[in-house]
Amino acid sequence: MGAEGREVRRSRLPTMKIRSTALALLSLLAPFLATPAAAAPTDVGSPVIDRPINDSSVGLVLLYLGPTQPVTGPGFVQNWSFFDNESGSGKVTPLVFERTGTNQWTVVAIGTSRTNTGAGAQTHPFATIAGITSFDPARQYTFGFTHRGYTGTAPNLVPDGGYGGIVDFTGYNVFTDRWAYASGTMALGSVLGTGGLALDASGFGGRIYSASFQTNAGPGWTNYCTAGTSTNGCTPTIVAVGSPSVSQASGFNLRVLNLEGQKQGLVFYGLSGSSISPWSPTSSSFLCVKAPTQRMTLGQSGGTVNQCNGNFTFDWLQFVASTPGALGAPFASGTTVHAQAWYRDPPAPKTTNLSNAIQFVTLP
Repeated sequence: MGAEGREVRRSRLPTMKIRSTALALLSLLAPFLATPAAAAPTDVGSPVIDRPINDSSVGLVLLYLGPTQPVTGPGFVQNWSFFDNESGSGKVTPLVFERTGTNQWTVVAIGTSRTNTGAGAQTHPFATIAGITSFDPARQYTFGFTHRGYTGTAPNLVPDGGYGGIVDFTGYNVFTDRWAYASGTMALGSVLGTGGLALDASGFGGRIYSASFQTNAGPGWTNYCTAGTSTNGCTPTIVAVGSPSVSQASGFNLRVLNLEGQKQGLVFYGLSGSSISPWSPTSSSFLCVKAPTQRMTLGQSGGTVNQCNGNFTFDWLQFVASTPGALGAPFASGTTVHAQAWYRDPPAPKTTNLSNAIQFVTLP
C-alpha cells in the first residue's frame, strides 16, 4: 500500500478511538440513565355515551363483569368517568372490588364521591378515601360504583341515604359487556355475590352502564442511578407503594429496603431533575437528585446491626401535606419528583452512603 493509503488509515484511528471511548462511557452510564417506558393507561368498563335508561331504584351498587376486567398489579386507578344528561343531581361514588372467590367480590377501596352535574360525560380522579391505593400482582380486581355519597375519612365514613338512578344504561339481557347490580350500602369489606349481597336479585339483569375506569398498569414510578455499597455490603434500593395523588393527604410511601440495621437516615427529594455526581472521590455512592433538595423526616432503619435487613418507610404525601414550607408545596398534578435515601455509615467516606434514586409524577 502506498503512503497515501497508509496516511488515510492513520487518520481514521483517532475517530475510531473517540467512538470506542464514547461507547464505553455510555455503557458505564447505562445503569444511571436507562428508564423503562411508562405503561399506557388502560380503560376498564363500558363506553361512556348517552344511553336510554335511568334506574329509579335508590342507592344501587353496580359491579362491572365485562370483558375488560379483571385487572392485576402492579398499578393503580387514576380516573373514572360516567354519563348522565338528565337528572343533574345526586352523588355517585366509585369502588374497587377484589375477586375473593367464585362469583364473589369484596370492596377494597372507596373513591371520592362526586356530585352529578347532568352535563353528560363527567370525568374525575378516583382519589381514594378508604382502602388500597395500588394493585397487588397476585390479586384480581374490577370496578363499580354506587348511587350514594360518602363523607368523612376512613375508618369513619358516613354514607348518605342514596339517590335514584343517575348513570345511564342500556338493558336488558345484554351480557356482552355486563354490569351486575345489588341493593345495599357499601363499606370496606362488603361482599357481593356468594356469601354477600345477591347480584341481579330482582331480575332485569344484563345491563350496560356508561361508566369506565382508567388504570395505569405501570408502577407509577421509575428507578434510576445506582446505590452505593455500605461498609457491610448492603446496597439499599428505594421503591414506592401507593399513588402520588396530590388530592390526598397520605398514602404514597417511599420505602428504602436492604439497609444496614440500626442506622439513622432520611429521604430527600428535588424538582429540578436528575444528576450523576460522586458522593465523594472515594465513595461508591452517587448523588442522583439535582439541587435544590428537600430533606424529609429523620428515621431509624431497625433490623440487626451489621446486617442488611433494615428499612425506612416515609409517607411522601403526608410529609408535604403537613409541611407547608416544603419544596414544591402545595403540589399540582403533573409534577416530576426525584428522590433518594441518605443514611449514616460511619466507616464509609463522608461517614454516610446513598441509595439508588426514584422518579415519579404526581397525579390529580
